[in-house]
Amino acid sequence: MSIFFHARTAGFYDTRAHGERTLLVADPKWKHPMISVPDPSWMASEGSKDKAPTIKVKDPKAIPPLVEVSNPGCSLPPAGELLEITLGEYQSLFAAQAMGKVIQALKGRPVAVDPPPLTWEQRKSEYVASVQMFLDRTAKASGYSDLKDVITYADEPSVPKFQADGLAFRTWRSLCWAYCYEQLAAMEQDKRKAPTSAELVAELPALVLPHA
Repeated sequence: MSIFFHARTAGFYDTRAHGERTLLVADPKWKHPMISVPDPSWMASEGSKDKAPTIKVKDPKAIPPLVEVSNPGCSLPPAGELLEITLGEYQSLFAAQAMGKVIQALKGRPVAVDPPPLTWEQRKSEYVASVQMFLDRTAKASGYSDLKDVITYADEPSVPKFQADGLAFRTWRSLCWAYCYEQLAAMEQDKRKAPTSAELVAELPALVLPHA
């Protein structure tokens, strides 16, 4: 087993998964040696002292020599692009990655470093996703599939309770998103300290249901 680091992609290759470059196979040019043995089908006549004739058979003890050939199942990159590392190095890097580090190549060798800070667009996407998850989760808690589901009832008068819920959730959705984007603008302009996603969700306007 060998483990390699691929600096160009900052990825790892393991011969257990990606195959060895070569395989040992029986030499296809090898010819099985023959030996002489008594003919098992021969039967001596009564009183004959003749010896059984011999026949040629393949030597059962002969073992073909092995030759090294390219492994067609090998998916390793070219050898010049790989650096072999120890199992201990790999396990240490894998543990660091599990703790939030990222693997990078430093002069061709793998190192675990802190991830780069998120861009503002990435942070904003996280805030928006957290708010949407909270809206959907709240709708589910009221017995609907998600926020879109409950809002479809806002224009459906057949069941007054469902329509009232739909109107309440639709109003609440608008208030929540208005507040969310107001706070995002304040953060982008450095007018307020950036909260965690959970803290921003906790600040959202409360939902008021008519039958609560």
